[in-house]
Amino acid sequence: MRPSPRTLLLIVLASTVALQAAALQAADAPKITYTEHIQPILREHCFACHNQGKATNDLALDSYERLRKGGASGPSVAPGDPDNSYMLSLITHKDQPNMPPNSGKIADAKIELLRKWISAGALKDSGSKVEAKKPSLNLAMKSGAARPEGPPPMPEHLCRQPAVYTPRPAAITALAASPWAPLVAIAGQRQIVLYNTDSSELVGVLPFPEGIPYVLRFSRSGKLLLAGGGKAASRGLAVVYEVRTGKRLFQIGDELDAVLAADINASQTLVALGGPQKVVRVYNVADGSLAAEIRKHTDWITAVEFSPDGVLLATADRAGGAGVWEAGTDREFYMLEGHKMAVTAMSWRDDSNVLATASEDGAVCFWGMENGQKIKNINAHPGGASTIQFLHDGRFVTGGRDRLLKLWSPDGGQIRALEPFGELVLKVAATHDGQKLLGGDWSGEVRLASADNGKILSRLAANPPTLETTLQSAQAAAAQTKAAAEQLAKESAAAQAQFDAAQKLLNDKRQAAKTAADAATAAAQSAARAAAEKMEFDKSQAKAK
Repeated sequence: MRPSPRTLLLIVLASTVALQAAALQAADAPKITYTEHIQPILREHCFACHNQGKATNDLALDSYERLRKGGASGPSVAPGDPDNSYMLSLITHKDQPNMPPNSGKIADAKIELLRKWISAGALKDSGSKVEAKKPSLNLAMKSGAARPEGPPPMPEHLCRQPAVYTPRPAAITALAASPWAPLVAIAGQRQIVLYNTDSSELVGVLPFPEGIPYVLRFSRSGKLLLAGGGKAASRGLAVVYEVRTGKRLFQIGDELDAVLAADINASQTLVALGGPQKVVRVYNVADGSLAAEIRKHTDWITAVEFSPDGVLLATADRAGGAGVWEAGTDREFYMLEGHKMAVTAMSWRDDSNVLATASEDGAVCFWGMENGQKIKNINAHPGGASTIQFLHDGRFVTGGRDRLLKLWSPDGGQIRALEPFGELVLKVAATHDGQKLLGGDWSGEVRLASADNGKILSRLAANPPTLETTLQSAQAAAAQTKAAAEQLAKESAAAQAQFDAAQKLLNDKRQAAKTAADAATAAAQSAARAAAEKMEFDKSQAKAK
């Protein structure tokens, strides 16, 4: 039954009174400030290593201004957001390195006071006012990437013979998953290895004789695969392959050093690349001509990516610089200032409205394209974040020096961290359906894991054995299996012989037992007859008397 208008009015009035009471109570509550409450805690536990004279990791906490400035790992606190405040995550031992070093956690009451201080806006003193809250990450995407018509492109009858095979794999330099098909590409030495992520089956090997691929990118349609790389201090270029046939369609660029970052735009008309020469070059695919050069970076180019709609190009470098440009030109759109160390990777959300950047300072930053401002910052990986990738639904996956691959919700909340790798995680990706996560580390291990529970589903080899080696292994396995089968056949025959002998002995014993039983029965019958005859005889004798 629906409530009456009078009941609804009473509910509204009661709610209003409750909200006003809560507001009055909050207004009367004493402020928690740095000067009065937090500085004494930090003086006792932190000032020895983090002061203006000895700023370990470039972080000093002995003044409010220096604390807010942060250190080499980025901002120390995020006012209003304790869960994403790096200092608090270390003090609570949620992240490494635990603080204070070589000691247990500080008292829970002090931690709770720190948490309340940050939640209330991290005020300096009683006269301070809470800063205007920064806009949160927009959860609703206006539009995602459009799925191409027809079946998703998958390799068909590609050669599976690797160009190079080594007993030990090298570090994973590049990793990419198709946006629409169950397909992953893994960089190796002078080759690119393709796996079906549904079956974990090797489906093809693409030669890259120019050297090592340092970047792999599927086109937005999933029909093309771009590989950028080369040889250090020698030559760099980008090569584009057709996914279905593995055909090498064209190559672009002629750098004097290896290409470290590259991408192809959605319309497949532009290719951008960069590397140690500190220049981003954009080429026209049609004729290979140079469309633009971006020369505003001061260090090696580490990341290049076109927006999904093809309007913008984002670039970043080893000095922490990042920028957004009009695609196909050198016209600056935004400069993204915030990272204090190398930007290691970047990824666009499908709607092209948000760009994420990962950095060696441990932070992952999100930038809104309405004004180029930072809209969120999370301390994703203490020690350094090395890679990031958006999923179609707005979730994202990261990896870093803490050896962890992490899955995050669209608003920046951690969903789960997978089982630690043996070495730092260099590259991550997610399958087209968002059901599986991929990560590759410094030791060359590549894992395919479930996004639902983090369980490792399989390990994919970046340097699979040659067909000859595979054949030899298969032949050796077949020979071993045959020998085992022959041995089992012999043992079976021996067992059968033993069984037959035992069966014969059993039958003989059964027959002997039957013969003995029959003899016993006959003897019993004979005894019964004799007893009857004697009884008759005795009766006849008695009558005769």
